[in-house]
Amino acid sequence: MTAAALLFAVIVLVMLTNMREQRAAARISTAVTSLYEDRLVVAQYILQLSTQLDRMISDIEQGNPDVPAAIDDYLSEVQRLNALYEKTRLTEMERVNFERFKKLCQNIAENSMSGDRTTLLVTARAAGDTLQSLSSIQVKEGKNKLDEVLNMTYFSNLFSYLELAILIIIAIIIQALVFASKTIRSIKNTRPENLN
Repeated sequence: MTAAALLFAVIVLVMLTNMREQRAAARISTAVTSLYEDRLVVAQYILQLSTQLDRMISDIEQGNPDVPAAIDDYLSEVQRLNALYEKTRLTEMERVNFERFKKLCQNIAENSMSGDRTTLLVTARAAGDTLQSLSSIQVKEGKNKLDEVLNMTYFSNLFSYLELAILIIIAIIIQALVFASKTIRSIKNTRPENLN
């Protein structure tokens, strides 16, 4: 194997590693963006939805005479947050729970008009429990995304160490070839000439 072939191998190895690193960086970027947009932002939506439900439950429990009007206000904010929530990427389990939550919100609106406070309170609490399920899903999915990113960086580091080891081995071989070629040249040059 010649030094030129080894140098070519080094160049190819560096180019392949660079392309692999670019793909890994793009995947990591996508995963981190998803972690932010689909988990952290959604967690904020869930917190705001929970706040609206807590206020609603408090008004129902206190027996305020303005409950239907207050619930309409709360539900309009809930609908705004639901529209934002729907724009995110949902897992299947998340979609099922979110649809259940929206259905419970519709039931709250219907029960508010009928004036049945007991059913209204039960439905609002069930909606709150559904939000707790959605919150648990956020934590689980966030952990999955974090594990995905950590695995990508682990394998990226592993390949970097492997590349470094291969480059060191190739550098040693190139050095050995250079020293061997100098030794052969010096042996040829020191041979006594036959003058006969």
